[in-house]
Amino acid sequence: MSNADTDVVIVGAGPYGLSLAAQLSQRGVDHRIFGQAMKFWRDMPIGVNLKSLAFATNIIVPGRGNTFPEWCRLNNLEDFEPCTMQSFAEYGLLMQQRFVPEVEQVNVSRVAESAGRFEVTLTNGERVTARRVVVATGLSYLARSPEVLRDLPVECAVHTSLLSDYSQFRGKEVAVIGGGASAIEAGALVVEAGGRAQVLVRAADAVFHGRTSRIRPLIERIRAPMTALGAGRKNWLLQHFPLVPHFLPEARRIRLVRGYLGPASPWWIKDRVIGKVPIIVKSEIIAARLVGGRVRLTVRSEGAIDREFEVDRVIAGTGYDADPTRLPFLDPTLTAQIRRTDRAPALSMNFESSVKGLYFVGPMSAMSFGPLFRFVAGANFTVRTLARRLDRKLLPGRTASLTHRQPSSQTIS
Repeated sequence: MSNADTDVVIVGAGPYGLSLAAQLSQRGVDHRIFGQAMKFWRDMPIGVNLKSLAFATNIIVPGRGNTFPEWCRLNNLEDFEPCTMQSFAEYGLLMQQRFVPEVEQVNVSRVAESAGRFEVTLTNGERVTARRVVVATGLSYLARSPEVLRDLPVECAVHTSLLSDYSQFRGKEVAVIGGGASAIEAGALVVEAGGRAQVLVRAADAVFHGRTSRIRPLIERIRAPMTALGAGRKNWLLQHFPLVPHFLPEARRIRLVRGYLGPASPWWIKDRVIGKVPIIVKSEIIAARLVGGRVRLTVRSEGAIDREFEVDRVIAGTGYDADPTRLPFLDPTLTAQIRRTDRAPALSMNFESSVKGLYFVGPMSAMSFGPLFRFVAGANFTVRTLARRLDRKLLPGRTASLTHRQPSSQTIS
C-alpha cells in the first residue's frame, strides 16, 4: 500500500474519461485516470448497435483524423449508422493506447474527503490523494429496475446493462419490460438466440424513428439541420448552444431532460422485432413472484382485467437513474453534501458539484445541462470546458507536471 499525490483523479475510462485525460495531457495537467478502458462498451452483447450516429460518437483527442467515422472508413465499416458497439469499443481502445497510455486499469473502491483534499482508494489497496476528482463512470452503477422486481434473484430478473450474452435465453420464455431501444433490442436478441420474448410497454405505443438519410435536399437541411441528436432545429440549438439549458429555470430544465428524446428505437431494430416479438402496450407489471422456479407476473393493461402468466426470465430495459448515492465508491459523507437537481447532482457551468473539487460528467450531468449530455456527443463541449477549468485552478506557484506522455498528433492508420 502506498500514498501518492496528484492534481486530478479521473474515475472511469470510457469516452468521457478518456477524452478528458487526453485534453489534460495536452495541457500538461498532472492527473491519474482509473478504470477498465471502454469496459461498458466492450461488454455489450454481439448484435447490439450504437443508438447514435457515428459522427456524434467520438473520443475527443488532439489532432485531426481521429474521429470514429474516419476509423470506420479505414476499416471498411459502416460510418454513419448502424455501427456496432464492438467497433466503437475497438476504436476507443485504439484512442486510449495512442493518446491516454497512462490509464491505470484498476477500479476505484472509495472516494472520501481528507484534510481538504480527496483520498481515493483503489481496489488493489493503493491510496491516492488529489485536489480534484472527476466522476466519469457513464451509465455504470446507474441501472434502474422496477421496484416490483426487487425481491427476485438476479438469475431470474436482470437489467439489460448487465447482459453480455443472450445465449442463456435459448429455449426460455422471457418478458422484457420497457419501451426504449434497450428493451426492444433485448426482445430481438432473445428471439435471435432461440428464446421466446414479449415486450411489455407502459406507454400507448412503442416508437420507432425513421431512417436518417445521409444526403438530403437543401430545403430539408434548412428546415431540419442534421445534428448529433438527429435532424431538427431544436436539436441544432441544443448542440450548438449547449449552455442554454443550464440557465433555464430548474423546473423547466427538468421537464426538458425528462421529456425530450424520450424512449424510442432506431429504424434498424424494427425489422428484427415487428412480426417476431409481441409488443404489448399500455401494460404494467404490478406483481412478480417465484413459483416453482419460474416468475409469475401480474400485468395490468388498460381496458382489461389484470392477468397472470409465467416466464422463465424477466429483462428490465427500464433506463438509468443519475443518483450519486448509486455510485458505491462515493463515501456517504460526500453524497450527503451534494446538492441535487431532481435526483442528479446539481452542477455549476464548469461541471463542479456543491462539493468543492468534485466534478461529474456524462449522463450524471444531463439534468444540469440538458439531453445532449446523456450521449457521447456531449463529451466535446464537456471535456474542453472542464480541461480549461482544471488547468486554471493549479495551486499558486505550482507548475503543471508533465508526468504523462504527450499525445501524438498522428492520425488513424
